[in-house]
Amino acid sequence: MIAIMRGMEVGLTPFMALDKIAIVNGRPTIWGDGAIGLVRGSGLCEFIKERIEGSGDARMAVCEAKRRGEPEPIRRTFSVADAKKAGLWGKQGPWQQYPERMLQMRARAFALRDGFADVLGGLYLREEIEDAQPMRDITPREEPPAPPSAAQISPKADDPPAPEAPEEVAADDGDDMVAFITAKLMEAQSVEALNEVWDKHVTPIERDLFPHDQENLMSIFRKREAELA
Repeated sequence: MIAIMRGMEVGLTPFMALDKIAIVNGRPTIWGDGAIGLVRGSGLCEFIKERIEGSGDARMAVCEAKRRGEPEPIRRTFSVADAKKAGLWGKQGPWQQYPERMLQMRARAFALRDGFADVLGGLYLREEIEDAQPMRDITPREEPPAPPSAAQISPKADDPPAPEAPEEVAADDGDDMVAFITAKLMEAQSVEALNEVWDKHVTPIERDLFPHDQENLMSIFRKREAELA
């Protein structure tokens, strides 16, 4: 039912929605061929061009999408180096069986979601969202100690008043971590320092990051890398 309702919101018929909308970790997503079909059928797209450039570890998928009325096409890429940074290259499953296809899906996802967000209605591509593992809850599960009895806490006449307990401070959330890493990337003054920041702060938690946080950090990394090169 969720797949049908979400598909109808972006213009799919109920049967097409069942075929093209996939629920991943409780979240509606769209298959890559469904996304390109929606964009091409919207009347807003002049062309979509996809290709693989380079060979071996220098391979890079390129997707160019031209929106009517816009002066330039949107060009997005995803390379073997990007896949390695994200911990995807060589991952068991499609990344081992169809690596170029997976590079293509990532580049397509970036281009179509950036250029045709209104057509896709905020849907992520299934091929990109299924690579992200759900965030793990690392909160300790120990039971809190039982409160003391009234007899234990009754103050004696000569006892000083007990100090007020400090307010509990909430733990930093994922947004604070992403902001911290972003600041560290921007502070790096060399490519070597930039890679050190990534290896120290991103690599240990990259499988726990949401896809859009991974994309934003990767975009900041690439931009800063180009500035420092």
